[in-house]
Amino acid sequence: MSNFYLNKLLGDFAEMAESYEEKEGIWREEPLDLFEFCKQQLDITPFEGKQTEIFRKINNVVMWKITQDEQYADTAEQDLTEILLLLGKGSGKDYILSAVFCWISYLLNCLNDPQKTLGIAEGEAVDLVNVANNTHQANEVFFFKFKQRLAKCAFFKRVDREPRAFNEYQPMRSMIRFFNNIKAHSTHADAETLEGANPFVVVFDEISGIPYEQADKVYDTFSSSAATRYNDRMLLLFISFPRHQGDFLYVKFTKWEQEGTPHIWGIKGKSWEVNPKISRDSLQKFYDKNPEDAKMRYECIAPEAEAGFFEFPEKIDYVVVPGKAAQCPGVVIQQKVTTRMLKNETEVHFVGLEIFNLQLNPEYTYYLGGDGGVVTDSYVLCLMHGEPTVKEETIDVEVVTRIVNKPVEDLLLEWRPNKKERLPVDLMNVAEIIELICSQVYVKKALFDKFNSADITQRLISLGVDAEDKNFSNQFQVEAYKNLRGLIYTQNIELLDHQITDGSERLNANEELKRLKLINDSKIDHDRQYAKDFSDARIAATWICTNDTPESESHAADIGLFGAVRGSRM
Repeated sequence: MSNFYLNKLLGDFAEMAESYEEKEGIWREEPLDLFEFCKQQLDITPFEGKQTEIFRKINNVVMWKITQDEQYADTAEQDLTEILLLLGKGSGKDYILSAVFCWISYLLNCLNDPQKTLGIAEGEAVDLVNVANNTHQANEVFFFKFKQRLAKCAFFKRVDREPRAFNEYQPMRSMIRFFNNIKAHSTHADAETLEGANPFVVVFDEISGIPYEQADKVYDTFSSSAATRYNDRMLLLFISFPRHQGDFLYVKFTKWEQEGTPHIWGIKGKSWEVNPKISRDSLQKFYDKNPEDAKMRYECIAPEAEAGFFEFPEKIDYVVVPGKAAQCPGVVIQQKVTTRMLKNETEVHFVGLEIFNLQLNPEYTYYLGGDGGVVTDSYVLCLMHGEPTVKEETIDVEVVTRIVNKPVEDLLLEWRPNKKERLPVDLMNVAEIIELICSQVYVKKALFDKFNSADITQRLISLGVDAEDKNFSNQFQVEAYKNLRGLIYTQNIELLDHQITDGSERLNANEELKRLKLINDSKIDHDRQYAKDFSDARIAATWICTNDTPESESHAADIGLFGAVRGSRM
């Protein structure tokens, strides 16, 4: 063998030996820290201030947990297993989380043997988990952003099979697979879907939006799984804006502030403190429309756990027209007992209504909302019309004028079941009254709670009405009630001066509104002695009216102050 080939062989052997020695350490490839990774691989840089502080804390803690090298973290940071980020809306939550998840995935792939380094059995999965409030948020919000980050990252290479190299990844709908059995998962609050996982890092995304008991259960499931696999090398991240003073993250954050729990670190930031691209002035329209909601979302000022839905219930009085019980003042509405004959010739008695002197104005376009009680709750119909109204909005410094519907309430009808006599609501009578209304005026749209409303909806469709029976889910109710509250606060709605005339001490429709409760920012409810049947019918009519384009723009009035406070002059 010539000296040339011998020297080359020795050189190759020396290089192989040197390479082998380098791989004896924990790193297959010396990794970048979070800041350099974001800069070089993702082309992003955190904002100065609180966002940089968050990135630095996560960088120090994660590097310590992987390497156990004291150069990365001080004594206090070495004890941390939970990081609480109470941040205002728009502060860059998905920006932060997707970058951090991408970096931690990169770190684990840079390890020679991630399982050995983290102290779990050979071949076991190392799981990164994002827990969201619901399926949409889990897969279509955070995980979508995470996949975008991976696709733009120069380090990673996408494959459509099981990864065979340390820089490969395989994206799936709710999971991403990496080399060495490293997995990133996106799940929702049903924690049992990942029972038995090996969660090294868990992100609880918008955990304040999850009811406390459910959030606590999810936390217990993942924290216990992480602790039994990794001991204090696990890391749990909580990020959200608060919903109320009793939500999971707010309670946890407040307790940490008061007691200084050693294994927890937290930071609170207003939207514009974390993301300087947001200005307080740009959010003023939200403060004008709903100040308590804006403070909660943007300043992390949490309302009470079961606060009244209307923080300023007296504003309802300003949109009530004193003395106006219906559009037509001469109308007479009274309850009656109806009798229906069944096929077996058995007579059955119900509660019905009869209406006299109903004379509605045919020049308007009408909207009908319904809440369908039969045996225990009342069946309520709310009829409104939309008055075209000029509204000015500032969009990107430019003043834009558009025509919107101002809802005006015309009729509020209640069929109240007689529990003492066991008389349910006569649904055929409800249909007859609806036909009477439709025979006089143009009812463009109708929206009913799905419960007990299928036949009514079909009857309306046959009359040419765009009718829908919808599941009044908690999410829809919160959104629809906030729409009504915004109209009331801006005085862009007119409500009837409803009164209870049956001699009972029940609340009228406007007092019922004032006593509504907001539970966990996810449910509208009422105290046991009250109800919300009138309110549910009102939000249905208001919702379809305000979300519809006015039929005519002629005679459109400017938005101003409407109604009057009882007993005063405006």
